[in-house]
Amino acid sequence: MAPESPRRQLAMGRLRIGAIVAIGLAVAFVVWLSVRGGGDEGSTSTPTATGPTAARNVVVRATVQRLRKLARLVDHPIYWAGPRRGTKYELTQTANGRIYIRYLPRDVPIGDRRGRYLIVATYPLPDAYKAVQTVAKEQGGHAIALEPRGLAVYNDDAPSNVYFALPGSKYQVEVYDPDAARARRLVTSGQIRPIH
Repeated sequence: MAPESPRRQLAMGRLRIGAIVAIGLAVAFVVWLSVRGGGDEGSTSTPTATGPTAARNVVVRATVQRLRKLARLVDHPIYWAGPRRGTKYELTQTANGRIYIRYLPRDVPIGDRRGRYLIVATYPLPDAYKAVQTVAKEQGGHAIALEPRGLAVYNDDAPSNVYFALPGSKYQVEVYDPDAARARRLVTSGQIRPIH
């Protein structure tokens, strides 16, 4: 078999580099979908201020009435941004007790993978307030005092994700909005509250 010509070797080298770059981009896209918490059953995860991620499980369309009924059935608060006109609600519950409420325009299907919609998540966490304090001390962390005694935090690495907790609480709340300033406003204005 004759040795390959230098031109063919160069072309094959470029092809290999192109394949490596394509694989890297595909992996980065999958990781991005996971971190953004897209919303397909059992296929995405969402980070908490304490680090580990949890697989999402049940994803369903919910009404305000269904959300209120769920809030009465579980033994802890479920936070949300309140009812909104022209919006449908995507409810996700995980096996480890996390609850996500995502606000979608009416024409967007439940389970849509785009990370451009408001999400309010409630995470069980034994010492949620301490976890938020810890994140506030990390490089790029920004603490926000909440009235009357809460603490919120966001990081320069993910400014659209704002976490908060109250002293003594066993639940951490995360608010994600693609507009980082709006995410902070929702938290500091007191619009993120338990469902009643």
